[in-house]
Amino acid sequence: MTKPDFTAWAQDDNGEYADEICEYFHSIDWLGELGGLRHEVYLDLAVRAERIIEAPTDVSRQQIAEAVCWARDEGTSWERIGEILGTTAAEAEERYGRVAARPST
Repeated sequence: MTKPDFTAWAQDDNGEYADEICEYFHSIDWLGELGGLRHEVYLDLAVRAERIIEAPTDVSRQQIAEAVCWARDEGTSWERIGEILGTTAAEAEERYGRVAARPST
């Protein structure tokens, strides 16, 4: 599996990170170190990171939405995604289902 490139939306034209959460995620190579369902772990980290900041940002919301997409692509169930998000499977699918749906090729 190829390591995702978050740079396109995490940095501005000057190479500055959008917020401290983005900078933290880019400061370590944790995806290269993890086994198993990497994007499920990333989703968990993104949710935890958003909970520690004062108010969610567009970037933190985007990180969570992207992580949901990748976790679904890896086969993570809506039940597990809901558990990570602190909600039900139905609520998680209602909120992120359209975003997570990948067009058939």
